[in-house]
Amino acid sequence: MASEASAATAHKRSPLDAGWLSANPDKAFAEKIFLGYVPFFFVYNGVIQRMGWLDVGTFWHIVTNFCMWFPYCVLLPLWLRRSSGISIRDSFWFKYNVYMFVWCFYATYYHTEYFFDLLHMHYRFPDVTLLFDSALIGPDETTAAAAWQKVPVGMYFNTVGFWICYHTPAIVLMRRVRRLTLSWSGGSQRLAWVAIVLVTALFFAWGETYFYFMQWEIVKNNVWYENMSEMLRVGSIFYSMYFIVSFPNAYRLDENPDEPGWSVSRVVIEASFVGIASMTLLDLWANFIGPIST
Repeated sequence: MASEASAATAHKRSPLDAGWLSANPDKAFAEKIFLGYVPFFFVYNGVIQRMGWLDVGTFWHIVTNFCMWFPYCVLLPLWLRRSSGISIRDSFWFKYNVYMFVWCFYATYYHTEYFFDLLHMHYRFPDVTLLFDSALIGPDETTAAAAWQKVPVGMYFNTVGFWICYHTPAIVLMRRVRRLTLSWSGGSQRLAWVAIVLVTALFFAWGETYFYFMQWEIVKNNVWYENMSEMLRVGSIFYSMYFIVSFPNAYRLDENPDEPGWSVSRVVIEASFVGIASMTLLDLWANFIGPIST
């Protein structure tokens, strides 16, 4: 906790922020970029949804989803940080993208199957023919496509965009609240951190269902849950188990400027841990609780 306190003190002296962003200047700069990505992402999403560009054949489906993530989250920081003196491999923006891509692969390839089976989610993209998800987990492969329970390849890029939109503000909010507890005793700080993680995870899981699926009708042309009220009431708890693992783990990525930054190999290992740990929670839910009502 002493290192956290010293990091917070150094952070307050930084002109980059007013107590919200990381004490690591490289990470703080990247967080500004990715916070700016949030409105861009939703505007872009709204345009392609209304234009029907998500379901326009396999090639353009992949292109539109790739462009949702790569130009802003990779090319823009690459250009903005070209003179930073920090190599690409050591830059937070690069490691953050690697982290999210690895984490999103697990979430999309394996975890989506749990959403199909337990939360009764559907992906409807009739003009997209390239589908890719687990053959052994989830709905019966002989009927999954007909039931709109297969994953189009473009959704891997789409998920990276979503995850950056969720994780960035979540980490910033968690950090801000955590700094308010730095004067507390060690035990109280630890309990507060658990509460911060749980509340933030549940809010973002519930928020996606409510704001994205219930308030944005056009989304239901391509993605929907059979029982939205049960998804909000129970499914949000299931969904939050993703973020209970990933939010505090992603928070730690290059957070403390007094410690060595994560290597790219560590980023991959940490993101893989998040993938398998969250999958274990989902599978325990399947064993002991089961699917929500249809």
